[in-house]
Amino acid sequence: MIWLDGVVALNTWRTPRYRVEVPNVEPDYGVAGEFFDRLIPRFEERRMFLDWLAWCLQNEDDKPSWAPFLYSRTKGSGKSTACQLVVRLFGEVNSATQNSVDKLVARFNTTLLRSKLVVSEELKLRPDSSQGNTLKSYITERSMLAEQKGREAERVEQNCCFLFTTNHLPLWIENDDRRYYVIEIDHDGHASGPNSVKFTELVGRLHSFMSSDQAIAGLYRALLERDLAEGFNAKSLNIATCATSVMRRIHGASRQTTVDQLEEMLNHLGQHVVPEADVARIVREKLKVNVNSTKHLMSELAWTKARAKWGGVDYARAIWLRPGFSVEGGKLIGEDGTVTRVADHLAASAKRAEAYLVGGME
Repeated sequence: MIWLDGVVALNTWRTPRYRVEVPNVEPDYGVAGEFFDRLIPRFEERRMFLDWLAWCLQNEDDKPSWAPFLYSRTKGSGKSTACQLVVRLFGEVNSATQNSVDKLVARFNTTLLRSKLVVSEELKLRPDSSQGNTLKSYITERSMLAEQKGREAERVEQNCCFLFTTNHLPLWIENDDRRYYVIEIDHDGHASGPNSVKFTELVGRLHSFMSSDQAIAGLYRALLERDLAEGFNAKSLNIATCATSVMRRIHGASRQTTVDQLEEMLNHLGQHVVPEADVARIVREKLKVNVNSTKHLMSELAWTKARAKWGGVDYARAIWLRPGFSVEGGKLIGEDGTVTRVADHLAASAKRAEAYLVGGME
């Protein structure tokens, strides 16, 4: 029980049994080290994952701001086994495993937020969904609103760390998203791979390893004493320097597809100036991506942002101008120097955008 300012909180975390029964043990990765070498053969990715795991164990009263995401196209690649091993380190009583995103972000979330480790297997989301936004808050926020059946919601401090897996390429991850460190599990020991027999034998030895408190205690001690790589930061994921090859594929596909679609939509409108509010609606309703990405998308298309008055209001509103156009004193100046009233263009643009958004334009 923790007393603070006249209020008591109950700490539900429990010391894992292996830490009590085997208090003094030499650090030893054992079979787990061999398993991780096989599971994640690329050194930089393996080091990043193990540094994250070590940091979380070294700082159990804190939480990271990003989560590892294990992806493989094939089944039987060892993702679930890796999750079981991580659960064993944190303790089963301190962990929660979910196989459905609906349960993960359900309304009554107190049990989840009381866990130290949360594992979600087969995570799959829709782009810019409310579930995705809730999950982002879980990963990064220390203070969350928790609710139990029959009780009022209350704000609680949560220290959860998250680990995700999937067999589907997570193209729903937004470009430049710094919450997920995606690792492709692509070794040849998967269920239908040429080295499946050897990998299956390794997994069998790992399960025997996990059943031993002595072995798990040695692995825990090794991770506690692990020296983290210079520049490792559990609070911020620098995707410019740390992105894996699969992350670059995901981000590139996400950005390029979105940029191409937006460019087609703007060309379809046939306008040289578009109100920012209409662009935001197109991004949100047609492209189904976070409206906060509007500035980056438009900038990539070389459109420029300005402000102008129109529509009978006495204040300026944000507008976007096609490359080669500018606005000055209520006038739109074209590439060839042609000057027209910006209000006329904006009125036409607003009508065409509305028709496009409701599906009235061919």
